[in-house]
Amino acid sequence: MRTIIENALSSEDGNVIDSVVALFQPRTLDKGETLLHQGDTWSQAFVIERGLVRMHLIGSDGKDFNKNFLPEGALFCPITAEMENQPSLFAISALEASFIWQAPVSALRSMLEKHDLWEPLRSELLARLVNQKLQREHDLLTLDGKSRYRQLCQSQPHLAARVPVAHLASYLGLTDVSLSRIRRQLKEEQE
Repeated sequence: MRTIIENALSSEDGNVIDSVVALFQPRTLDKGETLLHQGDTWSQAFVIERGLVRMHLIGSDGKDFNKNFLPEGALFCPITAEMENQPSLFAISALEASFIWQAPVSALRSMLEKHDLWEPLRSELLARLVNQKLQREHDLLTLDGKSRYRQLCQSQPHLAARVPVAHLASYLGLTDVSLSRIRRQLKEEQE
């Protein structure tokens, strides 16, 4: 966990890193367990040491839409005041049994602000989010289903292999039947 924090912060000060690490408490998640319910206030920062979680939206009809997948090494937290103070627009759930660390985001922000590290971290997280969203929007609007799946396999092969077909299909804007057909076609092309 310390390495993840060191990589996320632009500080080499061991005392600062130790203080930040001390804020986090361990937590295990069972597969399918919810870390944040849609509509709840998002008050925790999370670091995934082992496992895989997904951010997803649940429509009024109960339909589930996958927004993002976060594997080992991910540090994520609310990065805007609205995300922290208003009901969450999405849920976060474990796709695999996971071992995570969590800390109150208010304590993390206060600690990092003392060392002028909150804004650099926040800026980095925002930049990653914007870049990811722009790429996803581009792919959904300009690529067919087969190309979207290929793009995912090239850019994030660990996710393509780990995420269940139904969740992957939702993320790619496909049905699970369509994605299964695409996977079968690509496998046949490789043989």
